[in-house]
Amino acid sequence: MAINKELLQETFDIYDNETIVEIINIFFEEHPDRIKALNEATSNKDSELLRTTAHGLKGVISHFHAEEARKLAKKLEDKGAEGDFSETEEIKEKLFQELDEMMEELKEIKKKYQ
Repeated sequence: MAINKELLQETFDIYDNETIVEIINIFFEEHPDRIKALNEATSNKDSELLRTTAHGLKGVISHFHAEEARKLAKKLEDKGAEGDFSETEEIKEKLFQELDEMMEELKEIKKKYQ
């Protein structure tokens, strides 16, 4: 499980169903651009793009209580801040695996609110 569903439920308790679905949909819509930006950042060794993209992704992931994915995004953010591209491909691939799992879980969660 990528998402801590108990914490997510507590977060979602303050929203109506329509808002919850919208939050999830926005994540789905922005996901391809974030993946593309991370791939571009690592391919081009663009430390600022890596830092800013990973930072933004870390924040979004935090809303869904996916701790492992958040930690991996933080590692990439730190790598970008340091201009250190060692192990970024490995970290990125682990993050992508976590994000894939997270996306599948969000699809199921979304069904409960539609």
